[in-house]
Amino acid sequence: MISARAGTTAGTPVTRESNRIHGRTSALWRTLPLWSLLACTAAGSAPVASPGGENLTSLERDVARRVNQYRAGRRLPALRFDTAVARVARAHSLEMARGSVPLGHDGFTSRANAVERFVAFDEIAENVALNDYPRERTVTVAIDGWLHSVHHRENIEGKFDLTGVGIARSRNGTYYFTQVFVARRP
Repeated sequence: MISARAGTTAGTPVTRESNRIHGRTSALWRTLPLWSLLACTAAGSAPVASPGGENLTSLERDVARRVNQYRAGRRLPALRFDTAVARVARAHSLEMARGSVPLGHDGFTSRANAVERFVAFDEIAENVALNDYPRERTVTVAIDGWLHSVHHRENIEGKFDLTGVGIARSRNGTYYFTQVFVARRP
């Protein structure tokens, strides 16, 4: 699991040209605790819709619902699910499932720019994960992993108001998750 966030300072410093998103200073966090590699990677595997035609959109909505349940337990406002943000997140999950990019935040600035085309924001962040647990457990395992990581939890508990979740599944059955968090500009 890996967490990225624009508009904050933490983790490994990034180069000057990579730390600007539309005039806002940003930093990229890259954390990869060993326990977070929950299963095997699927480098080079092409994604499939899913075995048996399962609907990954329902899993995406389940991630958002469970994150909002967690936020409610901490008296934080719910995040509104945004389908356009979800499309951006889903595209990244598909790239990871295909093996086009490694698990992580390659292209985070491009995703932030894509979101900014339809939502003006002050801050944006993302969490990514992978696992090969069965469908009925995969969301729980991903969220539990995020909640046990300081940087992921900071994104989940952050002062965001929109979210989008994208999930893709590789041919070998590995699920790839991307959740994007957006704090809209007032």
